[in-house]
Amino acid sequence: MKNILFACAFILVAGTGFSQTPIDTYIKEAQAFIAQKNYKQAQLSLQDAINEINNILAKQIAEALPAEINGLQATGESEVNSAGSVMGMGMQISRSYQHPSKPENSAEVMIMANSPMLNALNMYITNPSLMGQGAKSVRVGTKRAVLKSEMEEFTDDKGASKQIRVTEIQVPISQTLFNIKTRGFATEQEELAFAAKLEMDKIKDLMGE
Repeated sequence: MKNILFACAFILVAGTGFSQTPIDTYIKEAQAFIAQKNYKQAQLSLQDAINEINNILAKQIAEALPAEINGLQATGESEVNSAGSVMGMGMQISRSYQHPSKPENSAEVMIMANSPMLNALNMYITNPSLMGQGAKSVRVGTKRAVLKSEMEEFTDDKGASKQIRVTEIQVPISQTLFNIKTRGFATEQEELAFAAKLEMDKIKDLMGE
């Protein structure tokens, strides 16, 4: 996360030149602890500053996610989990989508920074035989991904049941993992078309990669 590293270093050196924010407060605390050679407390204050920066970055990424994709509309606000992450690592942003007239048709998008699954996914993409039943290597736009699909029973609010597709698409891009779970799409092509609309390169740039 080059942009976070730069921001932290810059604020640490010149933080007193900015209007007071929680980040400034944590940086000043850290500087005071460093002067006292209390490095453990300085480390904790710097981590709090990093958490604040992560929150700002995560909200920017959440806002970059489309409000509507191929008829499915975003529901509520994006969820952000960046607490405890270091320089963006472990940060998670998720957003839910729902078709306005088809209750069985929905999607969940999760973006994970520095996911521990990245190495395994890259291996699966280059060695499809390792993926197991129901999974295969596919392409989302120009990007390679892993797709796994199965059929599941869906029951509506009137008690009527039918079988629907439930699919997970995992797209590793540099140090970021896009995990897309779709329900009720008619075909694999529709699922891949949904994933392709997520502007992954734009989000990757926001992550500083």
